[in-house]
Amino acid sequence: MDQRSTSELEALVDELRAQVKARDDFIAVAAHELRNPMTPLLGQVQHLLRQARRDGLPEGMVKGLERLEMITLHYVRRASTLLEISRVNTGGVHLEPSWFDLSALVAEIVEAYRPIAERSHCPLSTRIEPGVEGEWDRLALEQVFDNLLSNAIKYGYGHPIEVSLAREGDRVRLGVRDHGPGISAEDQARVFERFEQAVGQRRHGGFGIGLWLARQLVEAMGGQIAVESVGGDGSDFSVFIPVGGQGQMERTEP
Repeated sequence: MDQRSTSELEALVDELRAQVKARDDFIAVAAHELRNPMTPLLGQVQHLLRQARRDGLPEGMVKGLERLEMITLHYVRRASTLLEISRVNTGGVHLEPSWFDLSALVAEIVEAYRPIAERSHCPLSTRIEPGVEGEWDRLALEQVFDNLLSNAIKYGYGHPIEVSLAREGDRVRLGVRDHGPGISAEDQARVFERFEQAVGQRRHGGFGIGLWLARQLVEAMGGQIAVESVGGDGSDFSVFIPVGGQGQMERTEP
């Protein structure tokens, strides 16, 4: 390859890098603009829902507010997912570790999902060890668990779901088990890749990046995420994270 060809190739690579950076910058800005106005709206909906329950308003009104809460919550979390993806693509995950009660967080998210699980005929049961505390990124773990639980409800329609949390030595295990169609051995090998879904058919919609992002976030905290599925009797997702682990990925500013 002559000098001119080499220079042209280098110039093309630089141009492509600039275009990719421009794309990621646009996604980050768009995600902020999409998410920020909806956050106070979500808070207002949740406030109205608490009032409706406290004041004993008609069940139909309460159910309507619960549905509105879930729609708004999913919107905010999808925008948050886009924001996290842009951060991963720009070279790292921005971690903000703090000490908190993971048992309380898991219980809170389970209760938030219970109404939609009931509408999907998915009885939710829990085995949450109390007082499991540690230093992690709260928002990251919330996103990971939200993804696993929403997937379990989506793919395990009409079947029970079990959520578990327990200490295992110097780490904790968070588990979500459904009894849906399960995941083939072939799909298990690629389910955490980008643009893949938990089952081969894409009839459920979605970005196909939830589990990929979950893996990025878990590994950033020094943990692991895995799935087991045997005999078509559902899927068992496990997240293992060290207590107080700082993670292996570079910490970057947003």
